[in-house]
Amino acid sequence: MHDVPAATACRMVPSMSPHPPSSGLAFDRRMLLRGALGAGLAGALPAAAGAAERVAFKSDPFTLGIASGDPAPDGFVLWTRLAPEPLEARGGMTPAPVEVTVEIADDAAMARVIRTVTATARLELAHAVHAEIEGLAPGRDYFYRFRAGDAESPIGRARTLPAPGETPARLRFAAAGCQRWEGGYYTAWRAIADDQLDFVFHYGDYIYEYAFAAHDRDGKPYPRTMPPDFPVCFTLTDYRRRYALYKGDPDLQAAHASCPFLSSFDDHDVVNNWAADSDPKQTPPDAFLFRRAMALQAWYEHMPVRRAQLPRGPDVRAYRGFRFGTLADIAVLDTRQYRSRQPCGDGFRAHCDEADAAGRTMLGAAQEQWLAQRLKQSKATWQVLAQQVQFAPFDWRGFPFVKETDAPVLDLDTWSGASAARDRVTAMLAEANIANPVVLTGDLHRAMALDLRRDWRDPDSPRIGVEFLSTSISSPGDGPATAEKLAALYRNNPHLKFFSDRRGYTRHTVTPARWQADFRTVDSVATRGEPVTTAQTLMVEAGRG
Repeated sequence: MHDVPAATACRMVPSMSPHPPSSGLAFDRRMLLRGALGAGLAGALPAAAGAAERVAFKSDPFTLGIASGDPAPDGFVLWTRLAPEPLEARGGMTPAPVEVTVEIADDAAMARVIRTVTATARLELAHAVHAEIEGLAPGRDYFYRFRAGDAESPIGRARTLPAPGETPARLRFAAAGCQRWEGGYYTAWRAIADDQLDFVFHYGDYIYEYAFAAHDRDGKPYPRTMPPDFPVCFTLTDYRRRYALYKGDPDLQAAHASCPFLSSFDDHDVVNNWAADSDPKQTPPDAFLFRRAMALQAWYEHMPVRRAQLPRGPDVRAYRGFRFGTLADIAVLDTRQYRSRQPCGDGFRAHCDEADAAGRTMLGAAQEQWLAQRLKQSKATWQVLAQQVQFAPFDWRGFPFVKETDAPVLDLDTWSGASAARDRVTAMLAEANIANPVVLTGDLHRAMALDLRRDWRDPDSPRIGVEFLSTSISSPGDGPATAEKLAALYRNNPHLKFFSDRRGYTRHTVTPARWQADFRTVDSVATRGEPVTTAQTLMVEAGRG
């Protein structure tokens, strides 16, 4: 990994080289939920009663913006949600279905419209539209807008994937997430919009489920304040209103309109540190799965994802793959739905033998099998695992919230809480002879770059890849209190190549010869429009095994 500060460069080069089975009780719960929730909601997509209407809106129905996502070589998903009163329970809409027209052009001014399709926005899906567009040319920009009644949306830019077998000269994208609304302004999203990228990988924590609060836990006022009637999210209405608040932000809307998103979810999109059918409060699974169903339904309604991601009750097939010709193969993983519960009561622990149990998982059996097969089939120069929580082991001694101890302190919500699962993925990479693995991560509200080693227990083991962990867009994060503690952090983690606790995102530029990661930071999220600069640039050369 080459470490390139803003003005100069110094060399820091590492070498590169379907759902799981569940118990009968869990099966019965899911079947009941799918029947009560999933079947009815899924059936609403093509077949809900009532013909679509053309309506006249008294105010703008496109208050939540527009978006594209999940690109393919011949198309993408185009999304919007009609909501003239976005924070109302039904977004200010009547129960009637509404006909929405989608126009696609090959120029930014929409002077050459090449495709017009219609879709139906229905109350059952919060009057959201997911138009799956096909039949377009690969590897090029398209532009789009929506019409409903006499209202017209802004214009957005989408981009198709390169043709299979093609090797693009360059790929540019951002990895971003953790965007607590009250935590600060979305200046980083405006910078991402200005970057005009090929896509954005959103690793999750699109919303935070917390109730209204005017101050943080230290008594400091939040830069922004949610409406006082916002409770902790439990119901579908709660989650829908929370997404509406977030998606009303103009900087986030600009980012969505600028390029496609590959959308995932993490914990706060449901509840902090949830795992499979449980939450940290040990809510009975039968009750928690209803909450999970509500949260994932709202996630689908507000993300530019395909019908294949429509939840069936509490279950959604969120893991999926994207091939950017022969340059990069991106596997978007799900580290929440199928994982083992966090060991030893979760949190940061110096000793937890349970974390090393052979049967523990982060992905579940079916997703592991899918990933192993995909890795074996990949012919791309760069193999990317785009996921949510830190993959590499990490010793947190040196942080303010970690007690002094002689033993390494691990975060058990990360892959360190299921070390056998991490070993299995590492073995997959070796078996598939993957030369250039890159892991993309978020969740921790800090930016990091780390070496990945074949044997985690041996610091001299060969390096097999890198992990780039993006910081938060606006969610708070703290770093070591002193330079001495920061030095201890590097000393205890020799595979750590970069650390920052600033807000921002990571911008990646990928070519057949190298991978460049620019860690972009915002001066302050307390006020809108602060400068965004590159704090550090790291480069990885292809084929350095």
